[in-house]
Amino acid sequence: MTRASYKYSYDIHGIIRIQSISKLPELGYFRVDQLTKPADIVIDSSRPANISTATKSVHYDDGLGRLGFDINIDYTQPIAVTVSTLITLSPHVLYTNVVEPLLRWTFVQKGYALIHAACLSFDGKAVLVTAKTDTGKTSTIILTAKNTPSCQFLSDDMTIVSSDGKVLSYPKPMTISFHTLRAAKTAPLPFLNRVALQIQSRLHSKSGRKVGLTLGNSKFPAASLNSLVQMIIPPPKYMIDRLVPGVKYVKSAKLNQVMVIERAPDEEIKLNHDEIVQELSVNAEDAYGFPPYPIIGHLLYTWDGKDLHTQERAIVSAALEGCPARLVRSANFGWWKRMPELAGSAAKTEDTDQGISAVDSSMPHGAFAN
Repeated sequence: MTRASYKYSYDIHGIIRIQSISKLPELGYFRVDQLTKPADIVIDSSRPANISTATKSVHYDDGLGRLGFDINIDYTQPIAVTVSTLITLSPHVLYTNVVEPLLRWTFVQKGYALIHAACLSFDGKAVLVTAKTDTGKTSTIILTAKNTPSCQFLSDDMTIVSSDGKVLSYPKPMTISFHTLRAAKTAPLPFLNRVALQIQSRLHSKSGRKVGLTLGNSKFPAASLNSLVQMIIPPPKYMIDRLVPGVKYVKSAKLNQVMVIERAPDEEIKLNHDEIVQELSVNAEDAYGFPPYPIIGHLLYTWDGKDLHTQERAIVSAALEGCPARLVRSANFGWWKRMPELAGSAAKTEDTDQGISAVDSSMPHGAFAN
C-alpha cells in the first residue's frame, strides 16, 4: 500500500504524525486532509515485503493469530504498525490498546510526556487534574466547564507536557456513563442514544473492567474478546462540546497548578515536588493495565538498553518545577468548585450543581471500557 492510499491522517501538534488504514476516533481533533511532513507512525493491516531495516520489532497475539488480536510493530522510519483485521474493525481498541501506548513512548523520545491527567485553562493558567482510575475525573471536568464558562478545555484524560511547563491539548472524546450524563445535567442526547447509553454503561464500566483484567491475567484470549465486544457495542464517547455546548478549546497553556482528587472526607493537603511527580508516575501506569501492554510494555519503553521511564519522569519533573500541587479530598464530588480558585483566576462559577452521584466514574482504559 502506498503512503498516498492511507485514508486517515493525524498531526498531533506537529510533534507526531500518523497515517492509518483505519479511523482513530480518539484522535479526531488532530485529523488533517494530508500530512505536510512525513509520518512518524503508519498503521496498516498487511506487513510490507521488506522489513529488514527495522531497528527492532515487537509482536503480540493472544493465541488466535491473525484471526484474533494480532499486532506487529517494526521500528523503521516511519514506525510500521501492522494489526489484524479484527482490530481494524474495532477502532477504539486499536487506539487505546495499540496506538496510545506507542504514542506515550514516542512522545518521550521527542522530549514530551503524555501524562494521565485532565487539564483546563483559566485565563491562560492551566490546572492539571489527576486521579486513580474510576475516581471521577471526567465528571469533574464536565462540571467545571459547565459552571465556569470562561474556562478553556485542553483534555479530560491525557495531557501533553513539556519540560518548560507548557501543556498541550489532547482532546479525546469523553467516555461517559448514564449516571454522569444525568447527574451533570449535560446537554440532552437523542432518545436512541440515551437508550444505547444505558446498555453501554453496564458493559463499559468499572465492573466490566475488572472482568476484563481478570481474563487478561488468564490464558483466555482477552484482547480478542475485548476487540469483538467493542466492535459490536462501542464505548459511549462524546466530545465535550456535545455535552457542554459552547465550551472553548485551547491548544496550549502554562502549567499553574496540579490537583490530585480522591474520594474521602473533605480535606486538602499540599504535596511537595517529589510527591506529585510520583503520583503522576503511578497514575500513568494505572492507565495501561489491559493486554497487550503488561506483556509487551517493556519492549516499548526500552530503547538502546535504557528504560524510557527515566526520561519521561525527568520531563514531568522539570515541567512541575515550582508548580504548586495538592491532594483534594471530597466526600460529595465537589472537586470542580476548587479548580478556578486553585488557578488563582477571577473566573466565576455558577453554582448550579451540588455534586454527582456516587455511582458515577470516569471510564478507565482497557477491558470493555476505554
